[in-house]
Amino acid sequence: MMRAAKIGVHCPLASALAAFMLALLALISVTFVSPPSALAQGVSPLPATISACDAGDRAACLSAGLALSDVENPSYDAFLSLRFLQQACAANEAAACGRLALIFYAGEGDVERDLPSSGNFAQRACAGQDRDGCEVAEAVFAEPGSPQFDAEKALRYRRINCTQGNRRSCIDLARILYSMDDRLPAEQIALNACIPGDPSSAQVCDFGNRLQSLRRKAEAEREAAIQAARNAQAREQSVFDQYMGKRDYDGALYYSLYHLRSKRHAEEAVMAASRAGALASIFEDHFYVLEYWFATGPVAQIAASQIAKKRQSNDCGIWNCTNMPGASSRRWQAQRGSSGSTYRAPGSSYSPPPSSSGTSSAEIAKQTRDKYRTYNCTGSRRLSSSHPVCQ
Repeated sequence: MMRAAKIGVHCPLASALAAFMLALLALISVTFVSPPSALAQGVSPLPATISACDAGDRAACLSAGLALSDVENPSYDAFLSLRFLQQACAANEAAACGRLALIFYAGEGDVERDLPSSGNFAQRACAGQDRDGCEVAEAVFAEPGSPQFDAEKALRYRRINCTQGNRRSCIDLARILYSMDDRLPAEQIALNACIPGDPSSAQVCDFGNRLQSLRRKAEAEREAAIQAARNAQAREQSVFDQYMGKRDYDGALYYSLYHLRSKRHAEEAVMAASRAGALASIFEDHFYVLEYWFATGPVAQIAASQIAKKRQSNDCGIWNCTNMPGASSRRWQAQRGSSGSTYRAPGSSYSPPPSSSGTSSAEIAKQTRDKYRTYNCTGSRRLSSSHPVCQ
């Protein structure tokens, strides 16, 4: 138009053409353009919106409620907004339910704080994917001093808000899971919410990195403990193999019973001794332990057989009958039909010389028997009181 005006001074035809176009545009505007809006006419749209709501337009109810509950709106009236927001919320407008939750949670304007109502509207809003509703639901149910406190619901809405990008919810959720010893999910949640270089993420990043460091340290310690156990097991197996390599079946069995406490190794030693015909080399007390450890199977049969053999020749069980009180007199009487001599040399001061270790062999044998009896009759591996060992 500016170009046509400029050339119109020199070309009357151009000026006439420009005037024709202006007239045509004006005609089109009058014919096809809609009437001016209420706002253009200087009339507020709120009354029209309220009228539409009263006529049954629930979307208009939402618009009216949001406008009246907006603190920056000159028509702000939180109490009046409740009417329209409740109508819209009843029509499943999630945003209306969310705004109601905010109003009742904060107690805006003439509306008093009402946590039960806030919680109800917040749950409806969150179910409709309204973020305000989800955040208010978390706040309502996570407030410890409130009658509405519900740890399970608070945790659920924290998860939802964290998934929607609320970093405060993420770090709270991570801390709760960590306190419940659910540490790996806590670490993952914190690190997923962390945006490196973002100042608002600094706290959640620090927490996530600390959890990751603690986990890696714990994993390293656990792996070291496992490796140490494997090394100890390898050393013990090596000692057992040395006994077996020397065909020292008694030593291998003793090591299995009292050091390894392993049924597998004990069975291996006994079966090897049986195949080698070396069961006689095994200390007889071990067979009573085997009888207790193995209720059935080949080892139990071998133990029972060896114990039976000993009982046939010596009815005193594992105890040496020659050391029992009166045993010598009974043997003398059985062989000669009369009791043995009761003569005793008067005042003999002779005493046998002590052994090189300071303890006689009889004392060593007695100590061994006492330890064995204590272990099997009163210890953790308790035999029946009727067992020969415990008589």
